[in-house]
Amino acid sequence: MADRIEAGLMTMQEASALDLDAEISAQAEIEKNETRDAVPLGAQAVRVDSHLEGMPAERRRTFQKVVALAKRAMKTSAEGDNVAAARLAHKAWLLAPDIALTNHVLGLMLYNLGRLSRALDFFEAAWKIDPKDAEIYQKLGLVAWKLDMLEAAEKFYRLQYKLAPTAVDAAINLGGVLRDAGKFEEAIEILRTAIYAHQDNFELWNSMGTVINDSGDPVQARTFYEEALRLRPNYGRAHNNMANIHELLGEPELAIPHFDAALLDPADPMEEATMQHGRSMVLLAAGRIEEGWAANESRLNPNRAQATLFTLKTPMWDGTHAEQMRGKTLLLVGEQGLGDEILFMNTVKDLLEAVGPDGELRIACEYRLMPLVQRSFPDAVVGHHMSASVEGRDVRVVPPMLENGADFWTPMATPLRSFRNRVEDFPAEKGFLTPDAEVQATFREQIDGFGTGLKVGVLWKSLNMNARRSRFFSAFDAWETVLKTPGVDFINLQYGKVEDELALAKERFGVTLHQPTDIDLKMDLDKVAAYASACDLVIGPMNATSNLAAACGGTVWFIHARSSTWTLLGSDRQHWYPQTRSFFGSGFQDWDNTMSRVATDLAELASKPG
Repeated sequence: MADRIEAGLMTMQEASALDLDAEISAQAEIEKNETRDAVPLGAQAVRVDSHLEGMPAERRRTFQKVVALAKRAMKTSAEGDNVAAARLAHKAWLLAPDIALTNHVLGLMLYNLGRLSRALDFFEAAWKIDPKDAEIYQKLGLVAWKLDMLEAAEKFYRLQYKLAPTAVDAAINLGGVLRDAGKFEEAIEILRTAIYAHQDNFELWNSMGTVINDSGDPVQARTFYEEALRLRPNYGRAHNNMANIHELLGEPELAIPHFDAALLDPADPMEEATMQHGRSMVLLAAGRIEEGWAANESRLNPNRAQATLFTLKTPMWDGTHAEQMRGKTLLLVGEQGLGDEILFMNTVKDLLEAVGPDGELRIACEYRLMPLVQRSFPDAVVGHHMSASVEGRDVRVVPPMLENGADFWTPMATPLRSFRNRVEDFPAEKGFLTPDAEVQATFREQIDGFGTGLKVGVLWKSLNMNARRSRFFSAFDAWETVLKTPGVDFINLQYGKVEDELALAKERFGVTLHQPTDIDLKMDLDKVAAYASACDLVIGPMNATSNLAAACGGTVWFIHARSSTWTLLGSDRQHWYPQTRSFFGSGFQDWDNTMSRVATDLAELASKPG
């Protein structure tokens, strides 16, 4: 799609191949990007009369019928009948496929049906015919943004902004795309200029808050959201964003009323699904665990951009009334990220007890986890799930050998609804996964060779570090006081590209991070589990490696960007792993205080004899 935008536009022959009935009957195309705070197309529609006024007099008389059909299509769409509107727009296009108006309107009707790629075809055709129409760039930009084509979206919005520099929607949408691309300074400048010209526009204040929040400053962002709500007290997006601010600042209880208000005014089903999921996370962060797990089923809503889509035909168990699984064959399927998959296996022993000796538990996990999971749960049938990216979405399937004959299947987090409704429900034993004891002993010999100090494995980031996600991980500079702790031999457990950090530790801190041998820290997860749990201590954020270490009974100190991390469940530690500790500061990204505490406690631990 992006290549086509760069190279040229669709031909009329390609457009004429439109099978409208097929488009109407097809499911809405899945959106790859949630386009937070974008101005929706419905607010703009198409100003049909402006297209008519631009035509020569003779052409206006010729196309009166076309214009009438376009107006009827717009009116019908506004009344909520998108199918009838698309048919009217198609009739207009068939009469005059060579004018911008008919392509523009048909593109909008296809967009309203959720057929994004086909809508883009006709928006492109309108653009080719009339490249001076600022409206078409807004639509091209939004569709490209939804399809996660950020460079193309930015290009279209800059063209719109150039043609209509006073258009508020152009500033908001361009600012949003620049924000998602991590170009925060450019986004702030665009929105600052627009706010100066339109100081009473609540959407601009809200958009500025979102850019500033994503850049890592929720305290300043709150000021902009408050102004947006002063201007429009029932504005759903600003309430949603204020809820997120309270959660980041460690105030989940204050976030809940804002989510409730936001859900009274969602812009579309995708935004509503995102709000519902956000609300479930703050319920958990506030310690309202049972309520939070029930609400967290919203994570599976396909309208949510980040939801994993499952293709299983077996009936799904909703996680309640576990006694109904007695004697059944239950398929447990991993979901979300690798670290979450490890975390959620906390309930596997409970599930084995629930199905009983006459039932069967099957586990579809990440294929790299299979040896570890099979060793840990020998009474379960262990296989792996498979994922594919379809239109930018994660679609998960399992082999027929795992699904065939199963009575029910369930996503891996859903059984928490039966087994983990209070912190007292979490197990007291150190771990629930079993590392390879022989491999662990071999690695311990390697670790002992690094020196005579306390053996501490460290990691500091996730493999997926986009502009928004990176806010939750400390900069490597913040580790200096920790890494300079005397009496400690530090070991690199961070997967991915780490050459720069290892060099920084050596040259600036004067510290050697020992590099493990005979192990691929990304791919050899069974070895990673053995290696990490063989260390005296592992320190780092919650990612796949630190979860593996903790799940295998290793001592782990988790570092968090804020106190309201949902996995803490309203407490000050991870009940998933009772032998671990959690470190966080005041508010959000209080790395100085957080790392200072880690350094102090590590020095105390390292100084203890034995």
